[in-house]
Amino acid sequence: MSSVWILFLCFAGMIFRQCASLARDSKRLRRSGAGLGRHRVHESRRNLHFVTASEAEDVVPHAFGAPLPPVEMKIDAGRVKVSVGLVTESEDEDEFCSVSVLQQLRGSAPYIDLHHGSNMVVHLCSEVLDEEDTFQGLMDDLATLHVLGVKLVILVSVRLQVDRRLLREQAPVASRVRGLRVTGAAELSAVQVECGLARSRVEAALAKALRSGGASHGRSTIGVDVIGGNGFVSGRPVGVLDGVDTGFSGHARLVDAGKIVRHLDNGEIVLLNALAYSPSGETFNVRTEEIAARAAPALLASKLIFVTAGHELAWKHSDGSARASGKRVASLRLDDARSLLDRRSELDFKDVSSAAHQLLDLTAWCVGALEQGVTRAHLVAPTDGALLRELYTRDGAGTLISRDIYEGIRGATPSDVDSLLSLVAPLEADGTLLPRARSKLEDEVHRGFYYVLARDDLPIACASLKRLDTAGTRAELGCLVVASNYRRQSKGDALLSYLERVAIASGVRQLFALSTKTMHWFVERGFDEVELDTLPQERRDIYDKLRRPKVYRKTLKADRDVDVEDAFWTRRHADDQLEFEKL
Repeated sequence: MSSVWILFLCFAGMIFRQCASLARDSKRLRRSGAGLGRHRVHESRRNLHFVTASEAEDVVPHAFGAPLPPVEMKIDAGRVKVSVGLVTESEDEDEFCSVSVLQQLRGSAPYIDLHHGSNMVVHLCSEVLDEEDTFQGLMDDLATLHVLGVKLVILVSVRLQVDRRLLREQAPVASRVRGLRVTGAAELSAVQVECGLARSRVEAALAKALRSGGASHGRSTIGVDVIGGNGFVSGRPVGVLDGVDTGFSGHARLVDAGKIVRHLDNGEIVLLNALAYSPSGETFNVRTEEIAARAAPALLASKLIFVTAGHELAWKHSDGSARASGKRVASLRLDDARSLLDRRSELDFKDVSSAAHQLLDLTAWCVGALEQGVTRAHLVAPTDGALLRELYTRDGAGTLISRDIYEGIRGATPSDVDSLLSLVAPLEADGTLLPRARSKLEDEVHRGFYYVLARDDLPIACASLKRLDTAGTRAELGCLVVASNYRRQSKGDALLSYLERVAIASGVRQLFALSTKTMHWFVERGFDEVELDTLPQERRDIYDKLRRPKVYRKTLKADRDVDVEDAFWTRRHADDQLEFEKL
């Protein structure tokens, strides 16, 4: 029972602390000038390009029964800007403060369960070490994550601190090659000193966080161990780069995931730094961002989190001007992030180049980790409580970059008709679906109603999507079928999630589904049973009064909501797979 009260009081205290500090943060972030939490990279709204198979037939896009065409989301990277002194999103903050502590606890409970026992790699930029309040706040948040059952690997960059130490010691300015510091003996010595100081500060701050946050409750022990050492990451030299000997600069050769996991399972926080060692006893200076991006996939981490120096991705104003809309980019797909990085050479960062390039560098490390198997990466500014809000609230407080879980989903083509007929035949035979004439199916495929999830270009799942009103705000999901050999693999979840994104991008706010046998499946995924009168009149006119299917409705909000649901069903699928392997 005591552990339950510890968790409850810790999380309740965190929420009270967030609400009390949001107003202060808002005022601080409104001040212009350099510093933490004041830069945002502005990104123009995604161009939504609708590819309609029915355009040649002059079908009104929002007419009843019109298809919702595939949506291609592209980022106009040439219009990315950097702004200083951006006003924070006060509406989100006011909404957060207005919610009671009990509501917050109830709303956060699913996230606590989702993240409990998962490995996370959190990287802090060197700038946070210069702001004592900010640094201590982050340590409070990390201590809270630990108490809530998250297994943490923490890295702290000391790049700025090394630069200052070298300046004080009047050492020659080290050259850089492709952004990498050339590490001589003096630079390596400075890195060693600053890594030791940073470790001491982290340990002290975590001890203070646990006591001041109420988790220790007056106990004589701190309740958490921070472990570091020379056996977690081995290094290798970078060598000669563009004709320049980089000295003791190194790359991460190997991350000993097994050793790290043993410490995590023992309830310890693992602290890594920029020093990596070779089997021959050499010491290398390795970018902490690289170590974080290598450690996350090696540990099968659920998340890689970069706490930035205050930089954020934000949308430009909808009128196309350089001024900011004040809206943070809450989520990006992996392909979107790749597109941004592919065109980074076209971006104009003359005004705040360091802020923009630092953020894009972190984005690149996120992309690399996602390509190696990490499902989600986050960019979070170091404002008070932002890390906890990003992980334990639906709206978040940073930018989520997620791997494409929709691989293989595409619009159906005429060549898929035979496969579609084979997919739906068993369900038509048992009465779950109405029989469909081949000619009608061919027509609906031609008009763009159907989507398929294909493996080796052979459909293994399908679904249809149609508009229900001329306003374009209501649509119907139908004929969602997964081949029997691929059920219990979350294929249906992936297809539903994809079609929800298509609907949201097309302006749909209410998604309907009619069912006679699979009602619970829809209810478990956020649909509510509603009365027949809720359907538009045109749809009620063709309602099958003999079969009398039940009507279900789901309110669609934003991509971020779909991201959250993706996290839950992918975790559920992983748990199911683990149970299956144990059998």
